[in-house]
Amino acid sequence: MAKKIYGTAIKTGWILALIGVIGTVVGFNLGGSTGNDVFFALMALGVLLLISGIATVGVYAAMERGLSRALKDSAPLLRFTIAAKDYAAFAVQQAEEIRSTNKTSLTIALIFCGLMAVGGPFLVKEDGIIFTFVGIGLALFLVFVSWIATKYRIKKLKTADKEVILTLDSAYVGGQFHIWKLPISFLSEAVYFGAGEYENSPQAVIRITYHAITRENIRVRP
Repeated sequence: MAKKIYGTAIKTGWILALIGVIGTVVGFNLGGSTGNDVFFALMALGVLLLISGIATVGVYAAMERGLSRALKDSAPLLRFTIAAKDYAAFAVQQAEEIRSTNKTSLTIALIFCGLMAVGGPFLVKEDGIIFTFVGIGLALFLVFVSWIATKYRIKKLKTADKEVILTLDSAYVGGQFHIWKLPISFLSEAVYFGAGEYENSPQAVIRITYHAITRENIRVRP
């Protein structure tokens, strides 16, 4: 079985990188010829977009490879299909967690943008206003990306297949792939709860907690 679930994310990363290259080149050329700080801000924003795009492609390409390995695993720890009625409740709960996680990540990023926008002119006396433009532009961009990403993930969750695959270093649940064997992530705990022991669930539950940029919880009901 072949699944490609991060194609859109990888394409988005390449688009961001391309926009970053264009912004950097245009900002550099126009800034050099006109001396206008706005164009230098555009160049700085272009560099940030280029870095973000390359990082996005790298991370999601690694996730895609991890998913491919999980699907080819001949002896996963668990592999089963969730019943439709159980999946509906699971999807609602996961959607709330996605909103909460993305909101936390966005808040941290906006604090950084705010510090850049406000503190830049004080830290850099010459052309410090560039940091203000970059901070505001980056904040607006991140709000838009977070909104799109949240809607995309929730829609994908609701329409995903109901297959669950659990391996030693990853889990595929609700159409989403989670991996804790990456340089930027690590497994915190994996706890088994018997029937009735976790939030009054009538089924046994395995709760997996791992850390990437933010804390992630996965619940698998075998």
